[in-house]
Amino acid sequence: MNLQKAIDRWRDQETYKKQSGIHWFVWLLENPKSPISLTGAIDLYHHDIIHILLNRGMEVKDEAVVIGFTMGNSETTKPWVKWLFEFCVRYLYPEGYRFTPNDLAEYEMGYAYGRSREKKNIHLACFDVSQDVKTIRNIWGINIEEVL
Repeated sequence: MNLQKAIDRWRDQETYKKQSGIHWFVWLLENPKSPISLTGAIDLYHHDIIHILLNRGMEVKDEAVVIGFTMGNSETTKPWVKWLFEFCVRYLYPEGYRFTPNDLAEYEMGYAYGRSREKKNIHLACFDVSQDVKTIRNIWGINIEEVL
């Protein structure tokens, strides 16, 4: 399936959150247009693509893996940024976005997986939506069996 078809399917799901439905505090740390966004910040469109590439759903644990992967894959993420995000998402994020200890474990797994990929900075990528999702996964060294 090509990426455009996958994006259309993703956004047609009943549980899909539009930009306007995302809490302002989450936007502050995770959106690249925010003046205090953290490394690996990515806009919603590209964040959705990472969900698709990692074959992850829309639950908090899936968000944890996707955010972890994106931050871990960024060449500029420093240990203190990772710590700051973990603190914020555990104690300051609003209900519905806050990570439990299990979600933090998923985040750590995603972070380590993103860090271990040879190709870096997926948050800066421009994707060809006509390409097959499997082809894009191969380009980025993503094996969905490794991120279940």
